[in-house]
Amino acid sequence: MAEPITIAVVGHTNAGKTSLLRTLTRRRDFGEVSARPGTTRHVEAVDLTSDDGVVLRFLDTPGLEDPIGLLDALGPLRADMTPPQRIRALLATRAAQAEFEQEAKVLRALLDVDAALFVVDSREPVVAKFRCEAEILASCGKPVLPVLNFVRDPSSREDAWRTLLADFGLHAQVRFDAVAPFDGGERQLYAALQALLPQRGGPLRAMAAFIERERAARDEAGRRCVAHTLIALA
Repeated sequence: MAEPITIAVVGHTNAGKTSLLRTLTRRRDFGEVSARPGTTRHVEAVDLTSDDGVVLRFLDTPGLEDPIGLLDALGPLRADMTPPQRIRALLATRAAQAEFEQEAKVLRALLDVDAALFVVDSREPVVAKFRCEAEILASCGKPVLPVLNFVRDPSSREDAWRTLLADFGLHAQVRFDAVAPFDGGERQLYAALQALLPQRGGPLRAMAAFIERERAARDEAGRRCVAHTLIALA
């Protein structure tokens, strides 16, 4: 069995990261969900398994609480550095153990995964802190897939968010309501991940097929339950 594909789930506080993971893994008991900011304080792993064992390992990360301050601490990109090297340089400083302790947990996770899901609350106005957030995440050298959450809410600013993300080179984006997913939403998410991780396309396709078989089995079980109820009533 190949090593699991590791995916960090990142984003601002209260964007819906833990709720997304509960939906993707069918684990209602995973993590803690609250309207209180900063609920997730540590990186927590949860596995997604199929008939072949563990295929995906998701890392639920703390929210990025001060992206403006973090980008300022990173400073300008020097000519002798790549963007990920600039991230590593910050992680070696005292600030990563003090004022940016939470953000450092996110950055360390990002440097050590195959890809990241960037969960965005599309209801939020596109302000400076989110521009800083997008720039930092795009600097880690890993494929980043933005997940536009709450897009069915009347206050969604989906178009503004799509423009911002594209400005930072994040053109591949998916719409996914973390609480009430669209029909086919998971299929689209895994298809987008396949495009970002072509070398891991086989396991991702197998995972998508497994999820589709599970969905079909649930539909069949639901239809049988309704049929049995109707027969009993008759």
